[in-house]
Amino acid sequence: MKARQVAVSALTILVMTGGQALAAPASIRSCSVAAYEFFWAGQFAGFMVNGRFSYNENAVPTSGIVREEDLLAFDVSFYDPQGNLLRTYPDNHKFPVDGHGVPYLNVAFDTITQQLLQTGTWNVDDDVLRFRNGFMMGEGNPDLRGQPGSQTGLAFWTRPRDNAVPHLHVDDWNDDFGFPIGFSSHEDASFPTRTTQERIDTGRVGEAYYLQQNGTVLVNNLASDVGEFGQWVRVTRAKASPLDLRDHRRCLIQQFGRPR
Repeated sequence: MKARQVAVSALTILVMTGGQALAAPASIRSCSVAAYEFFWAGQFAGFMVNGRFSYNENAVPTSGIVREEDLLAFDVSFYDPQGNLLRTYPDNHKFPVDGHGVPYLNVAFDTITQQLLQTGTWNVDDDVLRFRNGFMMGEGNPDLRGQPGSQTGLAFWTRPRDNAVPHLHVDDWNDDFGFPIGFSSHEDASFPTRTTQERIDTGRVGEAYYLQQNGTVLVNNLASDVGEFGQWVRVTRAKASPLDLRDHRRCLIQQFGRPR
């Protein structure tokens, strides 16, 4: 799959810079912006997460993995099971930030396979063992999930530790939206290597979505059939969008050393 590319011409540079010619070192490389969209739906409640990100293909690290510091843009949105928008985090690679001023976003995109790395732990970066990489989108620190009231906002993140089965979660840290639990302590989750029935058998699926007593199913509001596996995040090349102009402008300014 080949991402869309837009060549940056001298005329484009003049337009983006208000007609001013910018001097740049010969080593500066041209802009070739790649943009992708992603989508995920939860296995139990049916929460949805989608978004869009972009980067300069001429500035990809030698590992072939694009991380948050390499991005031109990263926007992510959270939706409830009925498709209502809960919150959007524009430029999540910059905002919000933790108490040390560091953005919460942690992400790794493999430009070789053109997939979001998601089998690993949420805060692990590994350029060699790619399967160890995970992600954290939105805001908050998953390590504080056992401390009610310590943080707010929405988060979409991968497994909490290296020895856990790969899975994804959505959390409303302070229960600001008031949804029932989908799995364990999370508003929703997905286990791409486990069926819904296998998760039901653990007794950790929220009773608002599935309840069985004495062999009789009393409640079944699941977002997936009992024989289905959970979803991975799906990534596709982005469609043409007005955001393309924003991304190319950022790439130009980044390349020519001007502040954004």
